[in-house]
Amino acid sequence: MKGFLAKIRYVFAVIVITGSAPNYFLLWALWRGISLFMPQWKYQDGDDFLYSMYQRMVIFFFEHCTGQKVYFTGDAATIFSKKENVLYLGNHQSTVDWIVCNMVAIRQGSIGHLRYVMKDTLQALPLYGHYFYQHGCIYVKRGDFKQKKMESALDYLKDPKIKSWTVIFPEGTCFAPNEYDLIKKSNKAADDNGLKPLLNHLTPRYRGSFLALAKLRSNLDAIYDVTCVYSGSVNDKKERIPAPELIDFLLGKNSEMYIHVRRIPIEDVPEDEAQFKSWMHNLFTVKDELVSRFYQDGYFQKDVQLKTAENHYALPYTATVPSFLFFVLSFLPLVLFPGLRLLWLQAILLSTVCGYLVLAIKSVC
Repeated sequence: MKGFLAKIRYVFAVIVITGSAPNYFLLWALWRGISLFMPQWKYQDGDDFLYSMYQRMVIFFFEHCTGQKVYFTGDAATIFSKKENVLYLGNHQSTVDWIVCNMVAIRQGSIGHLRYVMKDTLQALPLYGHYFYQHGCIYVKRGDFKQKKMESALDYLKDPKIKSWTVIFPEGTCFAPNEYDLIKKSNKAADDNGLKPLLNHLTPRYRGSFLALAKLRSNLDAIYDVTCVYSGSVNDKKERIPAPELIDFLLGKNSEMYIHVRRIPIEDVPEDEAQFKSWMHNLFTVKDELVSRFYQDGYFQKDVQLKTAENHYALPYTATVPSFLFFVLSFLPLVLFPGLRLLWLQAILLSTVCGYLVLAIKSVC
């Protein structure tokens, strides 16, 4: 019975999250038109509000509906106490990692300000591919990195009136313990650069993070160093297995998340490129030690318990349910009136094609 209910939850979540996308895009397009003659930061304020609404609905499914327990250690209390502009550096294990960003940001009240440095292949996502660019996300090509393109995108975020969490996963690709060829290639890259190979992470790439820091430093308050471990990434024998993906999450195959957050004041981050490269690898060496200790002993830091009420930072339902209800109600007419479904499908097709054209013309990466 439990498995059946999990499948119902998964199907319902997929229908609502994807089915709401065209309605969300229409709301955004309306605001884009209204704000055409306003300052860019005014447009961004409205867009961030809409993005916050949508992502709160996503969190409703991934945290509240799944009964997920999320525990925070490190500088969580400080981070959640005030809003900041930050560069967010996370470890990369799963397609759920962007949900982790949501879970951290929503507890600061900054979920609308999340902007990702993303693989160029994500441009192909219907509706979302174009919208992410309009939201301030930055596409980059692996193997054909164009520095000028990234710098141009970062210039937009330099406006001091635009609040932003610029999110980068320096590993570039998800780490999985069974990806032997990828791990071997990563270790060789570390050896070739005189760096220590990592056990639980891929060797981080530093270039994108350095460019973001160089461009945005004057607007940044801190770097958030975020390390997450999923309970579903360990089997019954306490052996590490691949972390659960989005589908697994909604099917209830992960019950707890452990997130260690470290706030690094921006003035403590080196400005020299060579020093930053070493700094970045040291950052991931510390992450690696945290994760190794977790898998070996069950904690990130000695004498710091994970599963306490103090570390839980439970998210109130009022933070997610209103957005969930709004998008469900906006989707309801499509269920009740079959004639609207054709218009809905046409809106998806037209918006997607127009989005692809914009991205192609602008050649964003």
